[in-house]
Amino acid sequence: MKNELHRMQVFAQIVESGSITKAADKLNLSKSVVSHHLQGLEQHLDVKLLTRTTRRQSLTDAGQCLYQRCLEMRKLMTLAEEEARESCSDFAGTITITSPHTLMTHLIGPVMCEFMKSHPRIEPQLLASDMRLDLIDKYIDLSVTVGDLPDSTSRAIKLGDLQQVLCCHPDYLKSAQMQLPITSSDLSEYDYIANQWEGINSQRSFEVSKGKMSIYKFRANRIGDSVPTIRMMTLAGLGIACLPKQAIEEDLHKGTLINILPEERILKAPFYIVHNFGLQMPTRIRAFIDELKLHAESYS
Repeated sequence: MKNELHRMQVFAQIVESGSITKAADKLNLSKSVVSHHLQGLEQHLDVKLLTRTTRRQSLTDAGQCLYQRCLEMRKLMTLAEEEARESCSDFAGTITITSPHTLMTHLIGPVMCEFMKSHPRIEPQLLASDMRLDLIDKYIDLSVTVGDLPDSTSRAIKLGDLQQVLCCHPDYLKSAQMQLPITSSDLSEYDYIANQWEGINSQRSFEVSKGKMSIYKFRANRIGDSVPTIRMMTLAGLGIACLPKQAIEEDLHKGTLINILPEERILKAPFYIVHNFGLQMPTRIRAFIDELKLHAESYS
């Protein structure tokens, strides 16, 4: 059993490295030894795990299933080590978290800095990205997501609601001959600057009053991959965009961006913290989530 566990670790490294040669370099083993471990594992399981050509390698269906289990085993082994290490109150270890740029700047980053003052042995890895990164593939502990959650086996905890503003530059308002305020929910006739994760034909659900939801429809013909990029394009008069109020408060105050909806219509999008730990969550992760929940209440 011990030998097979080692071979599974070698197999996972081959998958992640992309080739036996690169895996051998990572493991500080010879290429022949790594190949021997892979062949031994395939013989033990009586199944082909990888198909290889001179240019590339790919997982078989059985290999894909085994690789996912290898990731789960790695997580359990890490958890066992961390639980033993965290039996004291001084948490230690990495916390990898991804969130959109605005939330990273105004909420996630500051909370992590405060958390580290009490727990200096924490090693944070903060990934600001408006794209929804895959937790397993990217080895991410926590992901903060704004808006509707995709279908997933991951667990989600609601942190609060993020106020959004549907806005444009005065020049676009004039060129598109828009009459304010906009009351229609179908805005597909206007140029829409979408975040990449929204897609082309986009529907955004917002809470406009307590318990009342509204769905806005857009057709994106300009795409950005971050709030700063979308804000830049909106300020250039390229179309309308839905941006977090926190990111454009100064622009709204100056009048370089204009809210195109009625003043009484306040758009709120829920934001969540997502993880794959289930009930087996490291103590330091649970403590950070609790800290984040406290600060999120005053943020939203």
